[in-house]
Amino acid sequence: MSDEVFDPELVLRETRSRFIASFRERCEQIRALCLRDSAAARDDAARDLHKMAGLAGTIGFARVSAEASRFETAVREADATSAAELPLMDALLTAFSRDVAGPSPVFGTTASATPLTVLLVEDDADQRDILEAHLRHAGHRVVGLDAGDRVLTVAHEVKPGVILLDLNLPGIDGHEICRRLKAEPALASIPVVFLSGEGQIDQRLAGLALGADEFLVKPIDPRELLLRLQRLHQRAKASLDAEVGEPLTYDRFCAVARDILQRDRAAVALLRASHNGPAALLNVLRHEVRRRDILAEYDRHHVVLLLPDATAIAARDRLAAIIQLVSERGDEGVAAGIAAAGAAGERSLEVLLAEADEALTAARYRGVPVGLKAEGSRAARQETPDGAVVLVGDDDPDVSRIVDAHLGAAGYQRVLTFDGATTLEQLQVHRPAVLVLDLMMPRVTGFDVLKKIRERGETPPKILVLSARGREDDVTRAFDLGADDYMSKPFNPHELVARVARLLR
Repeated sequence: MSDEVFDPELVLRETRSRFIASFRERCEQIRALCLRDSAAARDDAARDLHKMAGLAGTIGFARVSAEASRFETAVREADATSAAELPLMDALLTAFSRDVAGPSPVFGTTASATPLTVLLVEDDADQRDILEAHLRHAGHRVVGLDAGDRVLTVAHEVKPGVILLDLNLPGIDGHEICRRLKAEPALASIPVVFLSGEGQIDQRLAGLALGADEFLVKPIDPRELLLRLQRLHQRAKASLDAEVGEPLTYDRFCAVARDILQRDRAAVALLRASHNGPAALLNVLRHEVRRRDILAEYDRHHVVLLLPDATAIAARDRLAAIIQLVSERGDEGVAAGIAAAGAAGERSLEVLLAEADEALTAARYRGVPVGLKAEGSRAARQETPDGAVVLVGDDDPDVSRIVDAHLGAAGYQRVLTFDGATTLEQLQVHRPAVLVLDLMMPRVTGFDVLKKIRERGETPPKILVLSARGREDDVTRAFDLGADDYMSKPFNPHELVARVARLLR
């Protein structure tokens, strides 16, 4: 797609016209494939139907999208190709006739956004053009690929702010590409958004487990895509803004540190201040650490420091030099304990802090400036959930019971509320790390809760909206009011737990 063509409405209408003109020819190709007694032919038919389902929903053919998905499932599950699948073709043609006879869709414009370089990997040319048009119209630079074999090379070259990755690509699939991206130190921090025509829970959980930041099911609403890109950009920018050597509040330190530990190896140092107190120690550290290291006052006697991409030995040597400098300036008695995670996502912040505390105690007992907790220690193997507080606001007791049980099994502390007013009260009392919020609650709705949280002007918890209201306008409105993530009911509780964990990274 050329740089000049970026009018989303024009691209959508042109694509819709081509789809209408070629639809019956596409169907005849699928019919011919279905009548061939060949596994390869069935795979080709399923792929064509998969592409049709994703594209049709985007350009206003909702019935065609649903029937194509149903047809694809039948083809994939068939043991042998047979004419028994052809009634599904009749249903597909009927759906097309009904969609064409209906009113033409109104293609709204998309809002502008903070410009990003977006690497878009999508093998369907029509869908790639539509997404690219919306992204360019919103001010983003787009680099498009139709296969996965060059993703790592291009990512190194263009250094994208986000990667949109189709799951079902020819050759190397999206899961394998994501695995390779997260294994590359220079690329691991780039947010990855999976795009797929399949919404099965196994697919979504696999994507989240591989480190993907979002999973969007086709047809993709461009407004939601742009909102989610903005959220990813804001989250990444918050982490970047913290990497300037200036002390953070401890809560902010924890949020940024968790995010870094999920995407990079890192070392955590706990420093015991001298009688001059942590403020004096922080003043020295802020001038001696790297810009990407992050600092905070841990308590009235300690300072905590996180060193991204540092081994335990490298962190020990660096802290020893800093403590020597502090001592030469007359601030004696400073000591440090260090623990390190050798790989991204290997250890939680809480475990590393506990190990650093052990190492600090040992250093002070032995009278040495720096103590070291070895990587791969027994404490790391005994890691348990961090017990973060999750507030669940939902007026359906059955839903609350399910969410409560799964979050409890994952090690979280839970607080349950059954109306919006009580939810607001308990937010003030418990200060949860995450709020799981239903939109349709009595007395005060979930939308009202989101408004009140924003009006208070305080640092809000991470907010996961869980609602049966899955309309595009509701999703957009929830994000506009400050939601960080959105799940529609019916939902899978395992995915909910995975998304809560992702919000806490």
